[in-house]
Amino acid sequence: MIKARLRPLAAIILLFSADVYCIPGINRLMETVVEVVTSEKGSTDEFGKKESSDGIARESSDGAGFIIDENGYIVTNCHVINSPEKIKIILSNGKEYFAQIVGKDERSDIALLKIDSKTKLPFVRFADSDKIEVGDQVIAIGNPFGFRKTVTSGIISYKGRDLSDKISELGVGGDSVLYLQTDVTVNYGNSGGPLFLHNSGEVVGMITVFFSEDGRSIGINFAIPSNTLKTVINQLRNFGKMRRSWTGISVSQLDYEVSRALGLTEEQGLGVAVTKVEKNSPAAAAGILVSDVLLSINDEKITRNTNLEYMLSNLPIDRVVPVQILRHKVMMKLSLKVGSRSDDDFSYGFSEDVHIQRDIPREKVDGIGVEVTDLTVDLRKSFEIQDAMNGVLISHLGGYSGADISVGSVILMVNQTPVSSVNELRLELQKISAGEDAKKCGKVAFFVFDPKVRRYDYVAVPLKLKSTDKKSN
Repeated sequence: MIKARLRPLAAIILLFSADVYCIPGINRLMETVVEVVTSEKGSTDEFGKKESSDGIARESSDGAGFIIDENGYIVTNCHVINSPEKIKIILSNGKEYFAQIVGKDERSDIALLKIDSKTKLPFVRFADSDKIEVGDQVIAIGNPFGFRKTVTSGIISYKGRDLSDKISELGVGGDSVLYLQTDVTVNYGNSGGPLFLHNSGEVVGMITVFFSEDGRSIGINFAIPSNTLKTVINQLRNFGKMRRSWTGISVSQLDYEVSRALGLTEEQGLGVAVTKVEKNSPAAAAGILVSDVLLSINDEKITRNTNLEYMLSNLPIDRVVPVQILRHKVMMKLSLKVGSRSDDDFSYGFSEDVHIQRDIPREKVDGIGVEVTDLTVDLRKSFEIQDAMNGVLISHLGGYSGADISVGSVILMVNQTPVSSVNELRLELQKISAGEDAKKCGKVAFFVFDPKVRRYDYVAVPLKLKSTDKKSN
């Protein structure tokens, strides 16, 4: 599969479909779309002018953009203006201006530009992208393969498409965006151009990326929703950069079997594990603890389809939002005042390796396949486990084959009940094995700390129940 970067707009050919032709004010919409041309430091010709085979220098467009207010603010994609020395904007009437970068946000692939015009400019109006439906008709304006002012039409194919795991492969786009998918025909030259609602002429998104096997459109295209655009544009206009919401927590997606072992359902929210709480953070002030299971935040339930990074980075800054958690098998509601940080302030994770000592005590415990031992001073030193951490060390994996725990991991909780010794672990497993939930689920949820990667997480481990119709030997 070829992943295609989109380029922008310019003016000459207008393609009308029957649907597009009847759009009121189509010419006015075209007046709000601009051509973006850049020159890079060290280039031999300014603004992309390249000599063709006949020796004549011609301009090469880098992307499209659109005017968002009468004073000359223009929005486009970051990848359209990647590392420019100069940026030239060409209006639909042919007038040319130099543009300044007001701000840009790589994680959403949104850039805000400004030109100085002596006259007021035509500008777009934004739709509420949360209110559109799959099947709504839309049109795009751009300059695919240099054919300027090309208009194409189609529908919204999907809402809330998460491309975060594909962005590095694609090379363009933002990992903090939930995209609108559309089947509008777009090609190289549409990037940064607007996606208009057919019935109102309002901008519902900005064309950013498309998938292709041969460089041509196959009807799978993605646009940044207008509500995301408005949020980022306001930040760039006011601060020159994007301030994202900050809670001070790191989270890990719960395995479905862990959710079941904890008694969670889709209706409640399947949840994520809180694996880190930063000191002096909003989460710490709210009373959130490592090992809490976060079920919802700002009244939005966490499901299998939740984009956690998007959710946590797009909360309302300086607002108090409700948070629902599961702690020690009890549902709790907390209030969290959302903070803010720029992307440069974020740094998570650890990379320390520890020496794995293999010759350590082992003790079998009925109900689980792994073997464990109590923490001692020597073991804490060997595995770099703090004195304040109470739990049970996994000393041998036995028949357990999962990659989510290893020798040296510390079991801190069993189904959210803390355990600090092998004896406490054994007693808790006996209680769980005697319950009906254990028979239905067949697994138990361990909350563990892995010293190799300095990370907390929940792990679902098979629960080996004793047969009740035979005596054990």
